[in-house]
Amino acid sequence: MAKEVQLSKEKQWAKDNYKGMASLIFPSFTPDFKDIDEDGIRLDVQNSIKHGFVSLMSFPVGTNPATHRKFSDILCDEAKGTKLLAGDIVGEKTEKADLEHIAACEKNGCTHLLIHPDASGIGRSEDEIYEIYRKRIEATSLPVWIFAMESWYYRPFGPSGVPLNVFDRLADLPNVVGVKLSHPLAVGTAFACAERLGDRLLVSPVNFELMAGFRKHYNIQCSGQWSVEAIQSPEKPYAVQMMNLLLEDKYDEALKVYTKIQPALNDFFWLQAPCILKHTSPWQHRKYIQWCVGGNGGLMYIDAPLYKHYNVPTLDQAARNHIKAWFRKIGIEPTSAPDEEFMVGKAAYARGVRVKDLKAIQYYSVD
Repeated sequence: MAKEVQLSKEKQWAKDNYKGMASLIFPSFTPDFKDIDEDGIRLDVQNSIKHGFVSLMSFPVGTNPATHRKFSDILCDEAKGTKLLAGDIVGEKTEKADLEHIAACEKNGCTHLLIHPDASGIGRSEDEIYEIYRKRIEATSLPVWIFAMESWYYRPFGPSGVPLNVFDRLADLPNVVGVKLSHPLAVGTAFACAERLGDRLLVSPVNFELMAGFRKHYNIQCSGQWSVEAIQSPEKPYAVQMMNLLLEDKYDEALKVYTKIQPALNDFFWLQAPCILKHTSPWQHRKYIQWCVGGNGGLMYIDAPLYKHYNVPTLDQAARNHIKAWFRKIGIEPTSAPDEEFMVGKAAYARGVRVKDLKAIQYYSVD
């Protein structure tokens, strides 16, 4: 059980306000994939509000620094005046780009950041890793989450490649408020993170299987940012309901909800976890999941050799059928709109955009 410590004002803010399910959205692009589709982003933010999420974070895969900034600006603007906390990820390819993005987030209404600087360089010692994080964290007054994930390059520094000694030092910084635990993170490593960091940070698992047990021992009050839509809809917000019951310590009732959603949880885990372990993700599948329950959808375009190397899975007809089937397993009827609406995005489809207008189709098959 984590010991009680005096909290900074940023840590106290997180403890007071960050309670519930945290989700994320992916960029929606114009048909040429050169710009952000503003209407699509705003639709996704509004749909997230309907889901009842406490927080929404932009996940800028496929963007460049300029389109990432625009994505963040739109998300924060649409969330303004609502209860939805609007966050962003810091993880550009250079330190300079990271610091520029942090400065932009200070001005656009962003309420918190997840700082994950691995793309801009890997530290070779604990001190070097700490400095990479510290430069970014101390560049902002915003509350900051750090990310505990499986990483082969940091295996010398902690279980599953989580540099726990570094994170322990970072947890002492006043504006570091939480740690996100990655979806396939080993349970033992998740436990170690909670033991070392839970006295100062909100421990936020993505793996919903951990939620009830960790709530009982570590006062878990929020999830990490993930595709919560995989197990609920705005009309049947199962995950939000279960989290709220756990916050009230109503474990028996919460576990009844868990029993209902477990088949979909299992399907989503085995879709995503193998990809996450290779530091990629089933991007198109995750957008399709969100579209099935009211999101904008829209194909992503990822022009990066890294993702080709790691074989991002293709969203084919079998995968689309499987996703819709897992929703039906838990009593949710997915959208009956044509898949062409998903491909171009709901907002663009309403404007008359069709598949023939797309510059490219990537990681998607009609078969």
